[in-house]
Parts: sequence; structure tokens; C-alpha cells
Amino acid sequence: MTNSTNHVDAVRVEEPPASYAVMLNARARGWTGEIHAAANRYVPSEHLFLTDDFRQARKTIEKLLDEDYDVIFTGGGDGTVVYLMNAIEKRIADGDIARDEAPPVGVLKLGTGNAIATYLGAGPVIEDLQALGAGAPLKVREINLVDDGQRLFPFGGFGWDAQILNDYDAFKDMVRGTLFERLGTGLQGYGLSIATRTLPKVLLGKARQFKITNLGERALKLDETGQVIDERGADEVLFRGRLRITSPATIPYWGFGVRMFPYCNLRPEMFELRWYTGSISRVVTSLPSFWRGAMPPSVLGDWLVSKVRVEVEDGPMAYQVAGDAAGSRDRVVWQLAEHRFPLAVPLR
Repeated sequence: MTNSTNHVDAVRVEEPPASYAVMLNARARGWTGEIHAAANRYVPSEHLFLTDDFRQARKTIEKLLDEDYDVIFTGGGDGTVVYLMNAIEKRIADGDIARDEAPPVGVLKLGTGNAIATYLGAGPVIEDLQALGAGAPLKVREINLVDDGQRLFPFGGFGWDAQILNDYDAFKDMVRGTLFERLGTGLQGYGLSIATRTLPKVLLGKARQFKITNLGERALKLDETGQVIDERGADEVLFRGRLRITSPATIPYWGFGVRMFPYCNLRPEMFELRWYTGSISRVVTSLPSFWRGAMPPSVLGDWLVSKVRVEVEDGPMAYQVAGDAAGSRDRVVWQLAEHRFPLAVPLR
């Protein structure tokens, strides 16, 4: 597959922020005493916020949004970044903040997955904290997002990835407070969760029955090089049959450097919709290709769309948003969000 050229996101360089806050998840994968010391060294104490759980993070975000920060930086994985983005969007929708005055979200590479940080080009978290402390300018990228009616996000979907995330959450809950708690986080936690929970379900289960309908003005089918080979109009069915994975995305990455969506930035008014019909054994035997998002076209469907309805016709299926488990759903409408969202990293 060819690499897509970024035709969508507007990128600019801004002066160092006059004021910024840094919120870090102290329970994130990769959190160390060295990172803690660097945060205390490079970030003024009154603007540094460490959180230990979701409830504390939510309260901290509300506090930060009540302040007049130019940028709010956060590190803790894709879910933390997306939660902060949605909290800002809610303030805008409620009329508490004007869109052109809302702070960008600064992204620090800390936690699990880090698809957003990878896409933005974030560096090691200590180096980026040092750059911030030294007054580095910011690289700000305005990205498209997908709207599922409940939240905005840059990637999500149904399938094995969502099942893994739901199982991973259950596995972490199971080992929390035990001698095995440290085994339940990061890549090793994913590996154990996949081996003990997800694989048995996937190997014994069958592909699920989907119906995907285009609700936008048009949908463009792509070949394995990203060229348009077909076009469908509004209310036309794009697919009906059995799938293992189906996901929308506005950034190329899926977490852990998996370049799953190489064509997400081909059209500014569309996002990529990709589905997979093959077996898990095919993924395992072709893992390097899968990691690059390059699988045989016979098992992939690639479309550019602006709005689609996805129905799981044989009952609810595991669903994920930005690398966080989001329960199970049997129906969702994905559409391109009305506004792009600004994300920032220090220009080192």
C-alpha cells in the first residue's frame, strides 16, 4: 500500500504559550519516578496536576477548564486525550467557551496505545516536558473527528480490538489489589488478557452479521493503493455480511504504532471506514503486514465516507472509542464532526 499524503489537517506553529497546565495520569503505563521528577522540575507546581483515577481526572479537568489556560497538556493515553477534548466540546456547546477561545489540547506520550501522540509526532514525555519548561513553541494540528452521537473521537469501532479492550478492563479489575496487579497493565496485561479471555472467544466464535448503509451524499470505495474504484450514493448499502472488525478513523494509527488507516486523510470532507473479513489465524501469520495496515484486498474493505449507519444484525457487539472499552452496541451512526479540533505538541 502507498502512504497517504495529509491533505486534511491544518498545521501551524504558535508562539510558546503564556500559560499552560499539565495533567498526568500517575497510574498510566510507563509512569516512573524519573517522569515524576521531571514533571516537578519543568512544570511549575501550581500548574501541575497528577491524577490516580478517572473520577479525580474528571474533577481536575473541570477545574482546569474554569481557569484561563492557553493550552492544557495531558498524558495518559488516547482515552485521556479524547475525554479532555470532549469536555472542551461540551463547554463550547453549552456556550461557556467560544470555539475560537477554547484551549488546544496538548498531547504528551504517556500511557497505553498513544495513537494520537504518535500521529502528532510527540517525543519522549521527559523531553517534551523539558521543551515546555524551556519555552518551546507549539506545533498545532487541527484534526477531523468522528461523531457517534455520544462523543467525538479519532478512531473507534467494533470487533476484536473492542473485545480486547473490554476484556483488558475486566482483567485489570480481576487482578487489582492482588499480587498480580502489576501484570495487568501495559503490553503484558494486553497479552495475558488476549491469551486468557479474548482468544478463546474469538477462536470459538464466528464473524458477526453487519449491515452498513451510506447516509452521506456519497461514499468512495478504494483499492489497495488508495485509488477510487467505485462510488455509492445516499441510502445505498455498502456491505451486508459477516465481519470481524469495522472501524472509522481520522488518523492513521490504531495504537502501539499499528498503521491501520492509511487513507484517512485523502479527502478533507471524509473519514476512512475499514472492515476486515478474514480469520484471526490470517492476522497472526501476517502480523508484520497487519501492523502496517497492509492486508490482502480480498479480506479488507476500504471506503471514504462522511456518514454511515452500522448495524450488528445478530445482537450487541463489543465497541471501543479511542482505545477505551465502550461496552457493547448493536447500532451506531458515525459521521464527520462539524468542527476540527486543535491538538498541540512542543516543537523540540
